[in-house]
Amino acid sequence: MNVNQKVETALSNLVNDNIWPLSCPLEEPPDEWIVYNPELEAPGDFGDDRDLEWVHYMQVHWFKRGTAKSPVNYVGIRKAIRARLRDAGFTVSDITTLFENDTGITHLVFSCNIEEDDPYGET
Repeated sequence: MNVNQKVETALSNLVNDNIWPLSCPLEEPPDEWIVYNPELEAPGDFGDDRDLEWVHYMQVHWFKRGTAKSPVNYVGIRKAIRARLRDAGFTVSDITTLFENDTGITHLVFSCNIEEDDPYGET
């Protein structure tokens, strides 16, 4: 399973399958959705002058529209996303909380990483 599939499998049912790579393709986004994007792919270990393990660094963005142009309570979903990513094999390194005043959307950014299952396509 590739990294994108792992993210979607872990998180899609938290947002009624409103999850996409890079950006929401809908002209009018739903009330709650997730987008994710790669940040960096880098070797995590070297041996005998060869890269041995590759690590994928990702960002997962959760969005939810509030009803009163004020931030929504995100504590439960923050914990759920963090736990689901961990259960899928990701390490969450930080979470940034943002609020968009003009749209009333609360936005959480999860920075995470995971080792590539088969970096050389050998299996």
